[in-house]
Amino acid sequence: MSAGTQVGPDRRGYQLLLTCEHGGNTVPDEWRTLFAGEEMRLASHRGWDPGALDAARTLAEALEAPLISATTTRLLVDLNRSPGHRNLFSPVTRPLPAADRARILREHYHPWRERVESTLERMLALGPVLHVSVHSFTPVLDGRFRRVDIGLLYDPSRNAERRFCADWHAALRASQPTLRIRRNQPYRGTADGFTRWLRRRHPDPDYAGIELELNQALVPTTTAATALATPIAAALGRTAIAGPTPPTS
Repeated sequence: MSAGTQVGPDRRGYQLLLTCEHGGNTVPDEWRTLFAGEEMRLASHRGWDPGALDAARTLAEALEAPLISATTTRLLVDLNRSPGHRNLFSPVTRPLPAADRARILREHYHPWRERVESTLERMLALGPVLHVSVHSFTPVLDGRFRRVDIGLLYDPSRNAERRFCADWHAALRASQPTLRIRRNQPYRGTADGFTRWLRRRHPDPDYAGIELELNQALVPTTTAATALATPIAAALGRTAIAGPTPPTS
């Protein structure tokens, strides 16, 4: 599949790039000893985003869009954190000597992010790109139920992202009226993440970076994740085909 794949039969609108930063909880062989006894943490949301990769694969197949995913546990290094962020390394890897942390960055963090950035650069040479980063979140945090099923995270100061998420939100609500679809919940779209990092490097509206957050209660199996992602893909495709909306005077 070409990295320049565009959404829609007439090939107008946004080019779509999908990523999944927390798609698995695999520990590389060379670090297995370090993670001995961490099985519960690896299996939890601290280790990965359950259901996110299944949903991302469904989106990629339905929309014929490139997907760049990672299955190494975020407990080794968090691909969705900026360099220097306090949570780039986890409580497992943060105590490591500087040389070991530098090795992790060199072997796992930088190659993955550079792959995404190089793909994005090639696509931008052809036209505007919509980047959707797929994640999942726990239904309960600190004892409180989160009243969100699907979250669309974006930067409200960027016109293309704001308008796109308003349209995508409307399309999803029309097709899935029983789901609680929220904008910039359960997290802020301007919080640290790969989309925020890329926004600083690419102007609006050439680049639009959206994080799609799915409630883990709705994606416990591959079948469930596929069922949820299928109407999301349909709404995404209908919205993305229009491309960036020109600013109003």
